[in-house]
Amino acid sequence: MLFVLCAVSSAAAEKSMALISVSVTDMKSAPDYQSETISQALMGTPVEVTGKEGYWYSIVTPEGYEGWTTELNLALVSEERFEQWKSTVRFIVTDYFAVVREAPHDSAQVISDCVMGDIMELGEPGMYDTPYVPVKLPDDRLGYVPAASVEMLEMWMRSVDSPSGEDIVRTARMFLGFPYLWGGLSPKGLDCSGLVRMSYFMNGLILLRDARQQIDTGVTLDYSDIKANLRAGDLVFFGRPADGQRPRSVTHVGIYMEDGMMIHSSLRVRINSLLPGRDDSYTGKRIVGAVRILGSQDTEPGIVSVLCHPWYFNQNR
Repeated sequence: MLFVLCAVSSAAAEKSMALISVSVTDMKSAPDYQSETISQALMGTPVEVTGKEGYWYSIVTPEGYEGWTTELNLALVSEERFEQWKSTVRFIVTDYFAVVREAPHDSAQVISDCVMGDIMELGEPGMYDTPYVPVKLPDDRLGYVPAASVEMLEMWMRSVDSPSGEDIVRTARMFLGFPYLWGGLSPKGLDCSGLVRMSYFMNGLILLRDARQQIDTGVTLDYSDIKANLRAGDLVFFGRPADGQRPRSVTHVGIYMEDGMMIHSSLRVRINSLLPGRDDSYTGKRIVGAVRILGSQDTEPGIVSVLCHPWYFNQNR
């Protein structure tokens, strides 16, 4: 049975909603281009609109992260339209990058780029087993995307149901060498927790955005013996431990692989050893925690499957 009982309230879907309408939008800390980029949101991400200043909108993402983006980067939707969107035939981009064109051939005008994790609707009913898929973007622009670059969202969800730790690591390895980008959450650039969130999202799970949030989810692990107690896909956190004067500070996160190795985004996405005395040891920061995410999905708000999130799918079906 694919659809399971989910521990997420559907009340959030009844609020004022919008869909991100560009491949990747920056989320700013304030309604100003010069403010800090604190995160990003991908095309087709459903967001709650909580305020407006000029052409800036404050939004909340499915994991509860708040920031500001501009009006041309999102499409406001009515409650009726949002409910309809959650039940339409949709596609998820599974290639790193692709482009949407006005017509189904390589020389047609480009109307948008798209990146891995973007979601768009089927543009018109009928057959779509051709080199191009007709799609409708969240702001109702119509176009065509290479069929090899996308999968039907629901079929994709079935293929990533119950991911393993090896699946998480395999996805993270797809980004080896990609640049570090503060606030980055896409193939255009990733920060440390962005790599974690992207690796889990492309395996059907929505995690909290920041390392300082992720450390308080899942099952806490004893990291005194890395090789004995950690498994592939577990998260390892770095920073400053709590003492009598200051609370714990979490400043970095990586994904455990095996044999004492981890993959993380630091300067770029790379692999380092967690064991001391090696040339590739990551010794710049101190380990302050480790957690296991897999096995806790849909039992707490911080680890939710895409299928069980009421902003992506109607839960009464």
